Amino acid sequence: MLNLILTDFDGTLFPKSGGELSLEFINKITNLTEKGCYFAVNSGRPYSTLKKLLAPIKNRTLFVCNDGAQIMYKNCLLYKNTISSAVAKKICLFVNSHELSPFAALRERNTPVTDDVLASPGMFGEDIYKLVFVKNNPTEASIQAVKQLALSNSLRICFEDDEYLEFCKADADKGIATDFLIKKFGIKGDILAFGDTAADFEMFKRASGVFLMSHATHLSYPNAKIIENTQEFIVKEL
Repeated sequence: MLNLILTDFDGTLFPKSGGELSLEFINKITNLTEKGCYFAVNSGRPYSTLKKLLAPIKNRTLFVCNDGAQIMYKNCLLYKNTISSAVAKKICLFVNSHELSPFAALRERNTPVTDDVLASPGMFGEDIYKLVFVKNNPTEASIQAVKQLALSNSLRICFEDDEYLEFCKADADKGIATDFLIKKFGIKGDILAFGDTAADFEMFKRASGVFLMSHATHLSYPNAKIIENTQEFIVKEL
């Protein structure tokens, strides 16, 4: 019996170029969840963005946000694994002198870490799920110095490209968040997982069926099925 569907968002549920939920997919998820199957979106995005993009099924979706650091369901917080204000302040103060602009991923938004914020005792007064740094032409030495400081404070790199460098707790990832869902909701049946990056592999390890997007040609995963379109596959095959 199918008990849980896990899917990455960007490049998996939605194309990287953008998209929307099809009516057929909305109806399928409604039908599956009414029969007792849970549907979870497992993404690096914040909750505020995901719930808008998935508005038609937001009350039927488990939102695993910020690379596994936060789980929301029906606008209630189920799980969090946050960065302490002390660690965040230490890294942001260091980053300010290394050509990187710091932001903090909070429950509902990404907010700039300004000098005023750094000077306040409690920083934001909210949970910090990720630290996001915008690269302003930093040197490679600066990037490596920031990475070393973050890793030495029990953080891990959860995303990096030419523009951004992001950190979350070392023990926050899509697999650990999936373990929480399995225990919380008593998942005992089949689990299907859909993804397109190596960040999804920890989620794949918990699944009985794995689906890898066809554009992820640089990746392979044991016994993964290659598909073109996640929404269409779920509508037609489940």
